[in-house]
Amino acid sequence: MRHIFRAIVLAIALLSGASPQATAASGNLFPYPVPPDTMMALQPRCDFIVGRFWERCNFGSAFRNPDALNAAFGDWVSIMPHASADTVHAAVNRLLERFAKKGPETLALATMAENWMYSDTAPAFSEEVYLPFARAAAANKKIGKAEKARFALHKGIIESSGVGATVPDMAFTRPDGSRGNLGEIHGSSILLFINDPDCSDCNLARVRLSADYNTRELISRGELTIVSIYPDEPSDTWKAEAAEYPSEWVVCAIPDADLHFDLRNSPEFLFLNSRHKVLIKGIGIDYLLGAFRVANTATQERLRQEANSAAETDSSTTSIP
Repeated sequence: MRHIFRAIVLAIALLSGASPQATAASGNLFPYPVPPDTMMALQPRCDFIVGRFWERCNFGSAFRNPDALNAAFGDWVSIMPHASADTVHAAVNRLLERFAKKGPETLALATMAENWMYSDTAPAFSEEVYLPFARAAAANKKIGKAEKARFALHKGIIESSGVGATVPDMAFTRPDGSRGNLGEIHGSSILLFINDPDCSDCNLARVRLSADYNTRELISRGELTIVSIYPDEPSDTWKAEAAEYPSEWVVCAIPDADLHFDLRNSPEFLFLNSRHKVLIKGIGIDYLLGAFRVANTATQERLRQEANSAAETDSSTTSIP
């Protein structure tokens, strides 16, 4: 609630044309940039703020006041969703480049970014914006090995399975013991369903997917391929459970899945295109079934129209003497 209140106060102050001095007097670590009054539209104003946010910050003293710096960082992040992607990425890169050779400062920035944009309780979750911070910390030689390893893991997961990423060609094991690779799987659309038989939500999602009429129709027409991934060693228990999974699914175990996928939520769904590029992730079973219903209804309507059109063509052809 405190973060929401800060964001509201910040938006009112900055979008009402408050002076930098007034903004500083409100308790912020430094005066925030204020767009000119002639700049009326929301996105240009947010671009102005995000791009110039740190210009008045005295980082020498700011890093000695971590709580205030973290609050300012959160204010910056709270405006990003309303700014253009190019502006956000450019601003992030400028900030990181400023401290590229400094380990403690880079670690502090990456830790704040993790808390605000990637942790379980992140107020503004964004893998895309967090990734440059994780990369910077993972590559910085002046940061300890343990801390570098954490950011390197985050970096690897986002690069493997973040929205826009291409899922790597990972080896897997089928319930019968045979081996395969994700790269061998083809389909117009591919749903990765990462689940564990010991997870009740996973089992419920599996039952709903397997019983759903629209899902089965999409699979039967070759428009959808479902890949059920068990993120562990192929145990006998899993093999017994997997024997009950729909035969049309690709069912496999990938022991090191946690190095490539964010498994903090279970089950985890990733929707891929035919080239294995991640289009959507972090979605629930209700959203999926709703999307499949819309897709199947649209396809069926198109097929009916094509059939009617073909029938009309045949009819007009046969009526010609």
